[in-house]
Amino acid sequence: MISIRKKEMEFLSGELNLWQEENLITSEQADNILSLYNVKKSNLRMILFIAGGILLGLGLVSFIAAHWHELPKILRVAIISGSYIASLIIYCFFGMSKTKTGHSFLLLASVIFGSGIFLITRMYNIKLDLDEIIIFWIIEVLITSLISRDIWQVYLGQILSLLYLNIINAIDIFALEFTNLSKISIAEFFSPVQAFALIIALWIAWNFVKERIAFNFNVLLTLLLFASRMSLCFGGTWALIILAISGAVLSFVSKNQDAEILGLLMTGLFSLLLTWPEFWRGEIFNGVTFLPVLTAIFAAVTMLINIYRGHTATGIIFCALLASRYFFDHLFGYMPKAWGFTLTGIIFMIGGLFFGKIKKLFKRD
Repeated sequence: MISIRKKEMEFLSGELNLWQEENLITSEQADNILSLYNVKKSNLRMILFIAGGILLGLGLVSFIAAHWHELPKILRVAIISGSYIASLIIYCFFGMSKTKTGHSFLLLASVIFGSGIFLITRMYNIKLDLDEIIIFWIIEVLITSLISRDIWQVYLGQILSLLYLNIINAIDIFALEFTNLSKISIAEFFSPVQAFALIIALWIAWNFVKERIAFNFNVLLTLLLFASRMSLCFGGTWALIILAISGAVLSFVSKNQDAEILGLLMTGLFSLLLTWPEFWRGEIFNGVTFLPVLTAIFAAVTMLINIYRGHTATGIIFCALLASRYFFDHLFGYMPKAWGFTLTGIIFMIGGLFFGKIKKLFKRD
């Protein structure tokens, strides 16, 4: 039986009455449909119980924190270990992540594990660097996610992985190199090895949950890692070129809709960056003025083809961004600001009015 809200049950009853009046279903069929649903009971009691438990836990934590340094080390370790085990037991009691409460206690267990590593290493003066502590934490989170197939564990693992990859400088978002001279060899491209191993582990963990947000985050981490390594190996310009072309190939070759959209986003984003002459730096590209225009043509053609293939919204958005980029960079600067803003507003309004017709025009049968 499916639990729904009272308003949803009233709406369903009204729809069923209308269908009976239109002779679409019989009264017996309507009763059978209604029997599949029941109205959700008030969760106030459970909310009060959970809120009370959280406040009680916070009070206990505050008391322990106030006297933490007065406690013997063995007792501190026992408190950390006991809290971790207790959270896992409560998680199992609540149905192995089938409820939000179960999810919460499993997540709490992983948080206790990570904070426990920090506390225990400090208590016993164990020399572990921050990246070493985080990788131990990630290993626990990934093992837990593989056993429980809990999506929150995958999210936590991805967040910790992003932090870890930045700490070991495998991903450096703010230092894209635009020289054409190689700074590292191909062999050094896959260094540090643990960064690529971590990405593979995240994809294995995602394979057990098959969730879209986790998929997109994994893709983001993978792209950031490869873009950073390619920037050091080939130079930033070549890295953007390779990623843009790879996106176009992925959008045409892949038979998975999510992968096609991902390829289209890669092509649109990296090609849009390459339309600025500032991104064409280095000895090889210095003084070559037609390359940004050639990139814009490549991006526009790719988007138009994909609009025809059915990816209408994404294609139109990037075509609009491409047109806006040249409009604001060239035409907008040579007209009075009042006229510029007015004309821009009219263009957007026209686009909004005719978006549906444009979508129908390119829609495949």
